[in-house]
Amino acid sequence: MPSPLFSSLDTLPTVPAPAEMTVRSRQRTKVSQAESGRILSRSYGGQYYEVALRYNPMKRSDAAPLIAFLQSREGRNSIFKVEITGFAATTGSNVANFANVDDDTKLHLIAETDPTTVLTPSPRFTGAILFTDQVFMRASLERDVQEISLARTGLIGLRIDLVERL
Repeated sequence: MPSPLFSSLDTLPTVPAPAEMTVRSRQRTKVSQAESGRILSRSYGGQYYEVALRYNPMKRSDAAPLIAFLQSREGRNSIFKVEITGFAATTGSNVANFANVDDDTKLHLIAETDPTTVLTPSPRFTGAILFTDQVFMRASLERDVQEISLARTGLIGLRIDLVERL
């Protein structure tokens, strides 16, 4: 059961399924390096995820639902949800699994064996309901341009770059 905060958002089609999902965590940090080699860094808050979905070459008819969905998004203007559940090898409250919490739409990563106390990158949640069986990321397209490649064989190649919208 997903968090109820995601119920009003359109969902990126899950068929066809991506062949590969790359998840990047972005931490906001300023870094400067002196000529002596000394490095100074400072975190100035905020964390979000970027997700790249790569699909195997497919027939035009198989790609049609994805292409139609992407065109309806109006570039980066639209917010939708993307299922992240299939990324984890196991479901449940295991370390390194993704999770949603009932009172926000941030994607969280379970960082300790007791997920009710430590989720990253969030503060400690007390009494929150944790959703781990069907996990979503609130997302938009990373760029206004989406590239769809058509091979000589007639197969379509597709990669979708997404950014978490908080």
